Amino acid sequence: MPDHDDDAQLSMAAGDLAELLGGSLDGPADLQLTGIAAIESGGPGDLTFIRAAQFAKRWPESRCSAALVSEGIDIPGSTPGRAIIRVPDADAAFAAILGRIDPGIHTPPPGIHPSSTVDPEAQVDPAARVGPNCTIGPGARVGASAVLIAGVHIGAHADTGEGSTLHPGVVIADRCRLGDRCVVHPNAVIGSDGFGFIPPTEDKPAIRIPQIGTVEIGAECEIGAGSTIDRAKLGVTRLGDRVKLDNLVHIGHNTTVGDDSILCGRVTIGGSVTIGKRVMCGGSVTFSDQITIGDNARIAGGTVAMDDIPAGETYVGMPAMPARTAMANYSAFRTLSEFTRRTDKAIARIDRALGTSP
Repeated sequence: MPDHDDDAQLSMAAGDLAELLGGSLDGPADLQLTGIAAIESGGPGDLTFIRAAQFAKRWPESRCSAALVSEGIDIPGSTPGRAIIRVPDADAAFAAILGRIDPGIHTPPPGIHPSSTVDPEAQVDPAARVGPNCTIGPGARVGASAVLIAGVHIGAHADTGEGSTLHPGVVIADRCRLGDRCVVHPNAVIGSDGFGFIPPTEDKPAIRIPQIGTVEIGAECEIGAGSTIDRAKLGVTRLGDRVKLDNLVHIGHNTTVGDDSILCGRVTIGGSVTIGKRVMCGGSVTFSDQITIGDNARIAGGTVAMDDIPAGETYVGMPAMPARTAMANYSAFRTLSEFTRRTDKAIARIDRALGTSP
């Protein structure tokens, strides 16, 4: 992975950018764009993006010179001297541009830094980059073009795959496997022990249950900073391909997460949970042990799921319930105190009329 230019900036005419993105241009083709900014804070020379009507309303007051606009969104007013580039999906186009100018991260050169410790039985591909203060255990494998930036621990018989980037403080524990082209952010731990104990009684303390399984992570996954993925008690804790974990996500032992699922920050998953493909979880979602979440389910932030969630459904709340039901319940809750007061008054009137008032 070559280092990027630390001073990389957008430097392109609006017409050239529209052609690059396959978009249509409304405005001067020779308008020079030199930066990228939010619509409310950008200035002359900056490019922004408009993906929804609420952002379009801010365009007349914005000082940005150009905007990427998703097709079908109306832009109010005229834009003399400024440029509108219409694309099918402004988010995707904006991401493509950011990828072109991303300054990237500093990575160590190919080879093994002299401060790192590599067991004689480990296999480190010559094209790998192993930075300072890393440890690689016996039988471990570091694949071609893998990058261990600094202070990374690869346990005995663990495998990093090829082309993966491991940031400082990452641990890939014994016998665990990381797929190809993954990114693991600082201080994530893959293969910590599953939390298994026989509960204590009055006459004996808690008894630890050995966790002898492993973790397997598919290709092109991203593991956020401080996240933990517990090894299985028996068998495997598994993440499919292209799974994305935000920071501070916890995945319990023997859980399976399907391909292309996305889990936002502080999601907590109990043991032996099955999460399907393309599941989307907002922040701080909690899953109880041994439940199943179907493919394409959507779970709103803060939800506590104690039972299975069907495929394709959107669930909200504590405990989790279908979004339509949850919204109706929340609406009723907002007026509950007023309803209670009115009900109490109505009952009092009936009691007086019947002569049954206390």
